Amino acid sequence: MTLRLNEKSFKKSINTQSIYTMKQTNPTKSDIAREYVERYIELGIKNNCGYSKRFISKVMHSEHKDRFKDDEEARNFIRLVTHSRGVDSNFKKDEELKRKFALIADGYNEEITGLPFVIPKQYKKPLIIADIHSVFWEKWAVMAAIEDGVKHGCDSVIINGDFMDFYQYSKFSKDPLTIDKVMDEKEWGVEILQILQDTFGKVFLKMGNHDIRREKFIKDRFFELDFATYSDYLMFDRSTVDIIPDWQHINFGKLNIIHGHEYYGGGVHIAYNRLNKTFDNVLSAHSHFSQSVFRQNINGKAYGSWTIGCLCHLHPRYNPMNNWNLGFARVERDASGEFEVINRRFIDKKHYPA
Repeated sequence: MTLRLNEKSFKKSINTQSIYTMKQTNPTKSDIAREYVERYIELGIKNNCGYSKRFISKVMHSEHKDRFKDDEEARNFIRLVTHSRGVDSNFKKDEELKRKFALIADGYNEEITGLPFVIPKQYKKPLIIADIHSVFWEKWAVMAAIEDGVKHGCDSVIINGDFMDFYQYSKFSKDPLTIDKVMDEKEWGVEILQILQDTFGKVFLKMGNHDIRREKFIKDRFFELDFATYSDYLMFDRSTVDIIPDWQHINFGKLNIIHGHEYYGGGVHIAYNRLNKTFDNVLSAHSHFSQSVFRQNINGKAYGSWTIGCLCHLHPRYNPMNNWNLGFARVERDASGEFEVINRRFIDKKHYPA
């Protein structure tokens, strides 16, 4: 097991023990800087981590306030001695690289794992709906999709992104009259989730690009980290709704489910393009259009891609002329993970195979 020290823990440790011994009785500032650089190169290689020049200069100044007036002066000397170092012919290139990288801080990890959210095996027949966009919903279409799910014995519902719209948090221009209409958006969201949970028993809600608008707005403008999250915002008594982050895809047997915004680009051949990007069976939404495509690999194994229609108004002010359609899907799987997608498209308030 390799012990990795971060800057905070190491800084604490140097306050309790002295590990620095100057080789000269009256060293220059450059001599001091070289000693510190050598120390942290050795520590970086030993502990497999990096220490930034800024951090080294802060420690050096704190221990030699009589020699350096502030952190910035100490940092200038750190830069001086590191930039003036020539390549030592006695070192191999890989050893020299290790020494150089030991003076660069480790990268920041946003901790997005890439692992899917796995739908538990007991759920075999979910209804899949998407792009409802809260108060911009097409009510009759949502009701028809739910009724179809009940008719065919769906045991759960997957909301595949953009359940909420958060119009007021959009980066685009906004109509004051429209903003007034969306002020009860939270109440709408809670009531619909309650209906879906009461009807199907289990709800999985994957966040889409519209669902993250509110949190993004708050973080970007107010740098707040302590506020009601999406889960808190839509919480209700007895809620068992699973909220899935917008960056995480869903695994349902041998079918992958994404909202669609995770991959850039749409185009005319939406389903085909997403198949080419995922290289696996995938069902998506986001483009408000029903489509399907199938391809075989060199060994004859078939893969499919399905996009499902939306359940919101088809001609919003910001995009009145489009090729959107209303739609939804049902999916059934067996114990092996093999599945069937039943993709439905609304035409004249009736739904047909898409």
